[in-house]
Amino acid sequence: MKIAARLVAILGAVAVGLFLFRSSPRHVVLVYDLHGLGGARSLEVVIRKDHSVVRRATFASPGAQVRHAVQLTDGAYRIDYRVDRQSDRVEGERAITVAESQTIVLPLAR
Repeated sequence: MKIAARLVAILGAVAVGLFLFRSSPRHVVLVYDLHGLGGARSLEVVIRKDHSVVRRATFASPGAQVRHAVQLTDGAYRIDYRVDRQSDRVEGERAITVAESQTIVLPLAR
């Protein structure tokens, strides 16, 4: 009986540890690739998870690529973006899935 109780306690501790590990934020670098969108004056991004806003960011005078380091928990995200250019505005969205610390390149050209 004592062995069974110890086994249950150990399995419970492992389950709690896995739950906490998966819910802890991951270091994610999002690289917004603006090649093909010359003349960009600003880039605005909104990161959403389950229809809730997780993070907003605005980058003035972005270059060809913008690196954005964030802490995100595991799961599916939608990234809405808007690039203001001298001649027009380009808007869109990209979907990503986070399951580990990683770098994700997101091409934003039309």
